[in-house]
Amino acid sequence: MRETTSRLADQISDASKEATTGLKAQPLDALGHKSADAIAIRMQIVRNDGFIASNALLDRRFLAVETSLGSIRETAQDVLDQSFVALTSAGSGSLSQVARSALDTLIERSAVSDASGFLMSGTRSDVSPLQGWTQINPGTGLSPAGIVDDVLSGPMTSLTDVQSKIDALKAVFSDTDTANPSRNFEASFYNGSPTLDANGQPSAQLTARVSTTETMAQPAQANAPVMRDLMRGLAMLSAVDSGQITDPDARDAWITEARNAIASGLSGVTELETNTGLSRSRLANTIATQESRGSLLAGEQLLLEGADQYDAATRLTQLQNQLESSYAVTARLSRLSFLNYL
Repeated sequence: MRETTSRLADQISDASKEATTGLKAQPLDALGHKSADAIAIRMQIVRNDGFIASNALLDRRFLAVETSLGSIRETAQDVLDQSFVALTSAGSGSLSQVARSALDTLIERSAVSDASGFLMSGTRSDVSPLQGWTQINPGTGLSPAGIVDDVLSGPMTSLTDVQSKIDALKAVFSDTDTANPSRNFEASFYNGSPTLDANGQPSAQLTARVSTTETMAQPAQANAPVMRDLMRGLAMLSAVDSGQITDPDARDAWITEARNAIASGLSGVTELETNTGLSRSRLANTIATQESRGSLLAGEQLLLEGADQYDAATRLTQLQNQLESSYAVTARLSRLSFLNYL
């Protein structure tokens, strides 16, 4: 009787599950030779759901990068606009302060991050991409502000002086300062993955697999040429009060170069922002396709593993009646004794 009761209880549990979920309680046993198809569909569903979840996270990362680039672009554009009134000494002092503030904003917004790490540091996502402007880089013992001040030290009273400073600053931001490599951009200004690896080949980009056949790369890194141009132009306006350059031609050359660098950086940042938006659009299309595929797979799974809920409810009632009858018989037998027959 105990064995019968246990078997009925198991059958009731299975019937109850089928009546409430609409799925077979023991699908692989019920399907027989078709169980391999059910297993294959389950694996596809798990993989597809994994892609949807990871792609939703990737979309949030792209959105964070896009938002940061937009903030950098707006801040730099404000500096560029103000630079057109800075040929007079009256406006140059405030321009220097605005440019300095813009540098801090650029460095801060480049440090956008999530649980996976910093998003603009390339494959070295464990470190903030840009060194704080006045903070000493532990690898070189130099700070970005100190390097710029060192490069720009000395007289700037003539066009020749100014052009010499411009060339020296370009060498720093393009990593071609051979006289003191520690002053180069990727040595002291930038902490993420470098442009070139140890073998002199382009470093691998930070990529993510968004489907079985497609990968997407992070479109923006803080060591991109456009980010360097932007920082160089802002550094020129921040470190030098153009109103103190007495030679008009020299002053004009200095501000023009700073403007050109900022304008070049702005154009590139806008392109990075646009490309990030396009990546989000592609990702949205991929997610929509995967969600449609998920619905299709769920339908195929239901065809194989689905159960008739009405039939399951009927069987559940029958099994409950059987179990109640079994309990009733057991109770009656438990009350019998030899005395009943005397």
